[in-house]
Amino acid sequence: MLKWLNEFFALAKNYVVFALLVSLSLLLISTNNNTHTRGLQVLGLFTTSYLESGVHDVLGYFTLASRNRELEDENAHLIDLTARIRAAMTENRQLREMLNLRQQSKAPLIPADVIGRASDGGRYFLTLDVGSSSGVKVGDPVVTGAGLVGTVFEVNAEYSLVKSLLDNDSRIAAKLVNASADGLIVAGDFGQLTMKNVSRRYAVNPGDIVETSSLSSLVPPGIMIGRVTKASDEPGNIFKKIDVQPSVDLSSISAAFVMQYVFPPAAASLESSKLQKEK
Repeated sequence: MLKWLNEFFALAKNYVVFALLVSLSLLLISTNNNTHTRGLQVLGLFTTSYLESGVHDVLGYFTLASRNRELEDENAHLIDLTARIRAAMTENRQLREMLNLRQQSKAPLIPADVIGRASDGGRYFLTLDVGSSSGVKVGDPVVTGAGLVGTVFEVNAEYSLVKSLLDNDSRIAAKLVNASADGLIVAGDFGQLTMKNVSRRYAVNPGDIVETSSLSSLVPPGIMIGRVTKASDEPGNIFKKIDVQPSVDLSSISAAFVMQYVFPPAAASLESSKLQKEK
């Protein structure tokens, strides 16, 4: 209130003093019963009314300005509060999804916090606060309750670097659940993924689910990767062009699991034996 008064008098003190002096003069005239001053009394009433209106407008201006600042402060507070609530809801949803994943996963899971993100020149890495001392190995899948994040690229005793699905060097065998078609998931444009090597004979529609494939030796099958946003046939190409929206928002995740997945030894041995025979 004191600040408002200071601003008011600094900007309008001359006007206020003039208005007070005129009002005082008109008041003295109006109290004079002399018939010669009746015209001045009428004029004084109109003038006083006009001055009061002007003072009221000036006061109203400063009152509105002060109220406007209060509303702006209140609006900023509400925006901040809304952002905090949304962040808390997102974190709560992620934690519920991760708890559900931990209860259903057959492979051991190592909990980790995301402590860093790096994106440059087509490379996209995340840093986790767990390393080899916790059992993390290069190649381990990294997941959240929403789906696949990527695979461990480098590791030391305390930390690990994760190559995400958005990294240009990422290659993950994937499957279109609705079409029962296998393909390869690679990084796409503008934060999306691209599914390659899917024949044009398959019917693919927006919203179709993409999961990890049983053909992958890096990650177990059935982990959510994303949903199709667009599928089209390109002239002269036997494969479809398929855009996929990742199920995991890499810009917002704060925690993840490192999955201690081991490709079935019997299958690995059979593949190795077959390759050796063909040489």
